[in-house]
Amino acid sequence: MTGKIRTIAVLSAITLRCVSGFAQESPGTAGPTRSGAIVDAEKLKARSLAPVAASHGEQEFDRFEERIINPIINPNGLTPKLGGLPTGGGFSLGPRYVRRDLLREHLISDSYIVGSTKKWYRGASSLDFVGLMDNHLEFLADGAYENAASMPYYGEGSNSLKANQSDFRREFTTAHLGGQVHILHQKLSAGYAVGGLLANVGPGDSDWPSTDKLFNEANTPGLQKQSNFITGTASIKADLTTPSFTNPKGLILEANDTQFWDQNGNHSNFHRLQTQATYYVPFINGMRTLAFRARNETTFHDADHQVPFYLQPTLGGPNDLRGYERYRYYGNGSSVLSGEYRWSVAGSLELAIFGDGGNVYSRPGLIGLRELRGDGGLGVRFKSKQQEIVRVDLGVSPEGVKIWFVFNNAFGKLYRSY
Repeated sequence: MTGKIRTIAVLSAITLRCVSGFAQESPGTAGPTRSGAIVDAEKLKARSLAPVAASHGEQEFDRFEERIINPIINPNGLTPKLGGLPTGGGFSLGPRYVRRDLLREHLISDSYIVGSTKKWYRGASSLDFVGLMDNHLEFLADGAYENAASMPYYGEGSNSLKANQSDFRREFTTAHLGGQVHILHQKLSAGYAVGGLLANVGPGDSDWPSTDKLFNEANTPGLQKQSNFITGTASIKADLTTPSFTNPKGLILEANDTQFWDQNGNHSNFHRLQTQATYYVPFINGMRTLAFRARNETTFHDADHQVPFYLQPTLGGPNDLRGYERYRYYGNGSSVLSGEYRWSVAGSLELAIFGDGGNVYSRPGLIGLRELRGDGGLGVRFKSKQQEIVRVDLGVSPEGVKIWFVFNNAFGKLYRSY
């Protein structure tokens, strides 16, 4: 009897132990559970974790970017101005005064004067009314004087000879007043600007022969008879990109159409259409990028009018055919296609392999791949976020090797000097 009672007691204890364990693992029951204890431990561990600190090198670069680079890119007050001259002007330097805090940061005032050892000069001043109507509207007024003392010229067309290198002085005085509309979260912009251009061409100031000694008015329109112009420029830009690691991702489309009305009766009425498409394809977490740029500039004029040579589209230099001299080819139209394979060594340093191909032509119907000129090379870019600060490109072509040290983006926005 005593043995049976002992057996029943043992079985009862085992049953109670199992029931108690099942109740502890069942959802909705009171008391701690094994899964609950694991969750609580993970929460406690998460609260105790601290963010990973940036490396010493990253901290030093952030401080350098904040103190040195940002004031250069987005200055406010009296600062030095680096660059500002057309390509070919050499290293330029001068004072600059910028105010970005006027009218509750709706007005940016920017004025500078720069010069170089090549005796090129430029002075410019602008007033930019930004952020109007909840960032949908912008107005701009600007004026500039530019004296390029030794602009290269080899003759018109893709068959011009390098041996015919000459130079001329080009003086431009310009003024513009215009506005832009920004919609779709700044992704689409369109605008129009009216302005004036006073042009003067004279003998160059270098060791090369002056252009007027090798060429004449018949084969170089505008060499002896310069015109002043009233201009009107319509522009549109669609930025369909999204941010990536060091380059954006997606497509940028741009177009400018400028009408030139000759005020001197030299039969030089024409308009110049500029179009550009830039496409970026980042991969491997944004550390690698394929970048492509296609640009075309074409002039249109009546049969009894002509385009002055100093306003013709050109190819050659650090912004298009990087294996050729600056302004190597002049024509009434130009096309260029460039491609780059870029890889980021760090957030502030990027290397690139590139290739360029392009040509100039005498009339719109000749656009194509005729007499194509090409090059290839290597590049190094120093960047701040997605903006290039300095780049060094080495281009190789049948005409030699060129090294460019410049302060602009390889595939920058459409630019006009008039």
